[in-house]
Amino acid sequence: MINPSLIYKGLFLLLSGLGIILNITSWDTPFWMTLSYYTLQSNILCFGIIAMAFYYELRKKTVSSRFLRIKGGFTVMIFLTFVVYHFILRPFILNENIDYQVMQLSDVLVHYLAPFMMLFDHLIFTKGNTFKKVDPLWWLFIPLGYWLYTLLYAALGGIFILGDTISRYPYFFLNFESYGIGMVFISSLIILSVFLLLGYGLYFIDRWIYQRKNRIQT
Repeated sequence: MINPSLIYKGLFLLLSGLGIILNITSWDTPFWMTLSYYTLQSNILCFGIIAMAFYYELRKKTVSSRFLRIKGGFTVMIFLTFVVYHFILRPFILNENIDYQVMQLSDVLVHYLAPFMMLFDHLIFTKGNTFKKVDPLWWLFIPLGYWLYTLLYAALGGIFILGDTISRYPYFFLNFESYGIGMVFISSLIILSVFLLLGYGLYFIDRWIYQRKNRIQT
């Protein structure tokens, strides 16, 4: 019997893997620089956890609640990739006339397709009631961890290149040198707030799915 979840996850791995490869190979930048972007890190982590979920389903093994809670955190992580790119980075790139082609295939795969496929995987193929109420708070360590990573990366002399722009920071709203500590603090606070809202949004949708499936079964 065909397993729709396995087919869906296999398609995700194919398209997500293609997006990761295109982003790594199409940029004329060092490998470690490309991997230092939040976008690539979120896509690689989601590829890994979906690969694990695919393996568990293929072997008909039950996944633990901890695994599903981690997967939920990664889902929010990659969905933030879509939100920041679509509403902040893409308009910024267009307004500043930066030499970078938006909406190319590699962009669409990692910024749009992978985030929504991760979300739909949870909405369609889980029973719900997956998360604890405190999980969205724990998930905040994901963006906080990345922010600390960028500080360490910059302190060690790392740089980022976007078109003809060179910066020590991956995104303009994290650039202390150009926008000052105050603006970066406000931007970071907004990003954390959005991350938290997305986390609790997933939490409540997850509960709603569980309640709805219970009503259908009864």
